[in-house]
Amino acid sequence: MDTIINLSALDTALLISLGIIVALGILVFFLAGLHRVPKNHAIVINKVGQFHCVYTRGVHFKMPIVYQRAGIYPLSPMVQKYIANNGNHLDVTFQIIDVEKYHKNHITLNDLMKRIEKENSEINFTVLSDKFALFGLKFINITKSLN
Repeated sequence: MDTIINLSALDTALLISLGIIVALGILVFFLAGLHRVPKNHAIVINKVGQFHCVYTRGVHFKMPIVYQRAGIYPLSPMVQKYIANNGNHLDVTFQIIDVEKYHKNHITLNDLMKRIEKENSEINFTVLSDKFALFGLKFINITKSLN
């Protein structure tokens, strides 16, 4: 008993169209999961809303929907302006060294410096280095700005 499957031209066209649609869907799904991380940057990935991992330079694949990009952070030294309580304009140079810790505690430079000024009567290199390290940052330098 041999069964012969006889496909008409319409059936063949429908099967080919369905195959193309499935292949395009798989391609779009794959491309949606690719992430290119630029040099001197890091991307934090969350899995279902919770911290999962950090991607550094290169191309990485993550499963779309389950894994979401939560933040992108520069890893090179940054200079930001800060106005101290005494009115001095300061240029603070720092660098993110622990992306996970920085992401979880995400604090702005202004908030961190205000907290340091409030807690310490004397601010020096050691105090700044210790406080910055608590938030995944490396204190590099502080200078008076002309503004």
